Amino acid sequence: MINPENIHCLALNFKGVGIDHEEPLYFVKAMSSLCYSGSVVSYPKNSHKMWTEVELGIIVAHDCKNICIEDAEKYIAGYTVCADITCENLYNRDHHLAFSKSRMNFCPVNNKIVEIPFSSLPNLSLVTQINGITTQLGYMKDVKYDVQRSLSYISSITALKKGDLILLGTPKGVENNQLFPGDHVRHVIDNIGKLEYSIV
Repeated sequence: MINPENIHCLALNFKGVGIDHEEPLYFVKAMSSLCYSGSVVSYPKNSHKMWTEVELGIIVAHDCKNICIEDAEKYIAGYTVCADITCENLYNRDHHLAFSKSRMNFCPVNNKIVEIPFSSLPNLSLVTQINGITTQLGYMKDVKYDVQRSLSYISSITALKKGDLILLGTPKGVENNQLFPGDHVRHVIDNIGKLEYSIV
């Protein structure tokens, strides 16, 4: 059962998304944004644009803080498929603020934890399909901070709790993932699983 105390997220963590030489952006999502596969997500009434991102989720194995990259493997319980849903903020303000990221059901996840070897992670594909049409395709080999470095980086910013969820960021192509009421979304990550939800 995936039931974190906190949802930690990285943005701009794939090559071709943002500026490649810059470190990722860290932000959090409210726990009320968490939901599971098969959920329904409401289109926000006070925003005019909404989109989704397929992301690999890391489940934290133990409470930790300031973990070095070499030790990070000990603190990873497994992985799952996640979505980071966002709506456009008002007056062109930062869309990583809670207004855009922390709404009800804006963080759908597959409620299954999968363990796979670190060596197989770079070959994983991440796919978004909207109404049966593939709108986003990327690969974990293009991530800037891999799972070990991401956990280490976030643990240098804040304490991580056992069961916490880390969203690793999304590959390029997210501009094709705009959502509208009536859409059905499917995210798939090789050897990890799939995640589905609908927009109303």
